[in-house]
Amino acid sequence: MKKIKKLNNREVAAFCSQLSLLLPAGITPFDAISLMAQDTSSEEGKALLLDVENSLRDGLTLHEALDGTNVFPEYVVSMILLGEESGNLDIIMKKLTEYYEQQCIISDSVKSAVRYPFIMVCLMLFILAVLLIKILPIFNQVFIQLGSELTGVSKQLMNIGYAIQSASGIFIILLISAAVIGLFFAKSPTGRAWGRHFLHTNRFTKGFYLGVAYSRFAGALSMITAGGIDIFKGLELANRLIDNELMDEKVKACSEVLSDGGYLYEAIKDADIFRAQHQRMLQIGYRSGNSEVVFDKIAKHYEDDTLSRIQKILGAIEPTLVIVFSLIVGLILLSVIMPLIGIMSSIG
Repeated sequence: MKKIKKLNNREVAAFCSQLSLLLPAGITPFDAISLMAQDTSSEEGKALLLDVENSLRDGLTLHEALDGTNVFPEYVVSMILLGEESGNLDIIMKKLTEYYEQQCIISDSVKSAVRYPFIMVCLMLFILAVLLIKILPIFNQVFIQLGSELTGVSKQLMNIGYAIQSASGIFIILLISAAVIGLFFAKSPTGRAWGRHFLHTNRFTKGFYLGVAYSRFAGALSMITAGGIDIFKGLELANRLIDNELMDEKVKACSEVLSDGGYLYEAIKDADIFRAQHQRMLQIGYRSGNSEVVFDKIAKHYEDDTLSRIQKILGAIEPTLVIVFSLIVGLILLSVIMPLIGIMSSIG
């Protein structure tokens, strides 16, 4: 079988969504996968599902069949294993669907928050370069024909344009180097690890990523609680899923409190996970037997908070970039047009 790339969050959510609809209807995993394979139009998707179907036909369990494809996240395989062992596979599939759909929303929002300002900055730099390299020399020729030349700020800006033009080879090398470094941080495991460490520990970004981690942690615990999974095993899986350095110590502290006989809400409070109001909500929910619902609400709150932060950042960045760019372009044009108007007036 042709090697298939790792599934992304959207593809995992779609797979879990279909299974979560079929399994509660009494359809076996084998029949469910067979139906999904028949309805799939993608050649790669069909090949993957047929591979899983063949593994199930050979007597493997669902988690073993998925694990054998090497394209599903380890967390999904582990959760399905626990769902099979606890007899709550349909519930686990539903929770996995909700979780990965939530991650798609957050991931798309984060990418949008980074992509749009980056494109705007690149476009602005390009326009400024054109102004400095192409437009100002044209104005300088006009001034020379009128018996003058650019002076002051406009002349300095034109000299900067000449310097950029003469050092264009260096700028191209720098751009290529920046692209290579970007690919390293985006594609290399080591680069991604360095990038995560910086984002998770930097004082300007760690609060944002800690909120994302809280949302993932609450979502994972909701699945674990709904599926009747052992809490120690569940915490281990949740910590593996979160992948946040600041949360590692918090989850370890949480496990230690549980090992000493404490309740889950006590462990979360002692480990300083979630805000005080959410800790209190969890305590009440735990005593009333509604901890799963509370975890869902907490996960939803942190998801909404994350999206709200992203919208605020975008709302601040967009007008700021436009204002700064407009001021720079305006100053460049005024530095040229005002002397030109003076010359024209004197000639008139």
